[in-house]
Amino acid sequence: MKNLFSVLPDDFFKPLNSKYKDQYADCLLAIYNSYKTEISYGVERESVVSTLTDYFNTRTDDISFDDDNSFEKDSRSKAQKTINYLRNCGWLDFEEEKNYQQNVVLTEQAVPFIRTMNDVIKNEETEYQGLISQIHAVLQNEDLYSKPYQFILKNVVNSTEQLVSSLKKLNISIKKHIDKQTKNKELSEIFSLFSVYNEEIVSKSLYRLKTSENIGKFRQSIKINLDKMLSEPKILKDLVEGYMEIEQETDSELAKDKIIEMIIDVKSAFENLDKIIEDIDRKNNHYMKNAASRAKFELASGTNQEGKINAILRYLTEYSDEDESIPENFFNVYVQKFVSEESIKKIPEKKTYEEVATINETEILTAEERALKKQLLLDKQMARIYRKKIEDFVSECLGEKDLILASDIPINNRKDFETLIYIRLFAIESYVYRVKKTEQRIRTKNCEFTDFEIIKRKQEEKKHV
Repeated sequence: MKNLFSVLPDDFFKPLNSKYKDQYADCLLAIYNSYKTEISYGVERESVVSTLTDYFNTRTDDISFDDDNSFEKDSRSKAQKTINYLRNCGWLDFEEEKNYQQNVVLTEQAVPFIRTMNDVIKNEETEYQGLISQIHAVLQNEDLYSKPYQFILKNVVNSTEQLVSSLKKLNISIKKHIDKQTKNKELSEIFSLFSVYNEEIVSKSLYRLKTSENIGKFRQSIKINLDKMLSEPKILKDLVEGYMEIEQETDSELAKDKIIEMIIDVKSAFENLDKIIEDIDRKNNHYMKNAASRAKFELASGTNQEGKINAILRYLTEYSDEDESIPENFFNVYVQKFVSEESIKKIPEKKTYEEVATINETEILTAEERALKKQLLLDKQMARIYRKKIEDFVSECLGEKDLILASDIPINNRKDFETLIYIRLFAIESYVYRVKKTEQRIRTKNCEFTDFEIIKRKQEEKKHV
């Protein structure tokens, strides 16, 4: 088995570990992007020099390429020496044309590394739309079985690896997305960012995997076609021959073992997809609840002593903005704006073991006392917030209308505003309604928030929730 450093030149990572690593990384990406319109990863040297000269014209820092610490100040000289330096480290190479023109080409080792650098910088969320149906369609296409390894199995393995890898990446990044959108944010910002998170992360990544591209719709058919590859001698023979041709394998038995291993890996991956998606849902619900608790904490903090002092200081700030003549006895007060998560955790209660009390005789309640207790329990139950209750409330507000604005709902106290927050939260999985953010800011004497539309779901929409 090959080792990474037996394939790469000794100084390959030197540019990315040097004093000028930022400049070298930018230059590599600039060269890579300049090749997008070319038919290969090679272009005339003068064109590359021009690209890097333009880059260095935007920077004022000097670069030293020699051990004697002599610095280059001219942008064109920096470009020329950067090309030579990257060539010496194994990222670039030179090709001579018949007309004595010199081309600069990216080496075969450099291309995948720079492509990965580009992907890491972009940090784009994978859209899983089409991956499963694409795998299913490829396996169903009889015309492709003329060369099953080249046209079918290789594509199926690559698409499956991409799907599983992307879902695992999403699984470990959910907490980062939630914290990034809600940590150390004002209440109004937290409120508006709930819908952004749902639209750009959850819906984009998982919506179709749980609806039109539900794994359960395709899994059995995919497994049957994979089993057919192993059970039909002609297909298996063509797979082995295709593997030996593409992967340059001379041992047919080893090639057959590799084919069987690839098919088993794909089947196992589809068996485990449900577990991965279930874990993503669990983490998503957990961190969304944490974010909602953070929003409630910010809301509650406005009514305590700290919140009242903060409100006074905000008023004084507005007053001072209008009148710049501030009295001499005014002084700055810095409020602790955010409380860390650790500070609001409950202190664990110590267990104490008391002497067991004697069992009292059964207390017989009168009919009036039973009715009172029943009413108290009913009132307590009605005070709880849960999805069905919110959906009933929204249905009542909508009535015969297809759409209302959140600002149409009266907000007279904190409980009303909490209900508005839960309307936004429960819209993610509601069969009754959905929400759409507007650009309108609503200010009342009790609160301030970004308005949003509450839209009644149509019958065909409910099938995809």
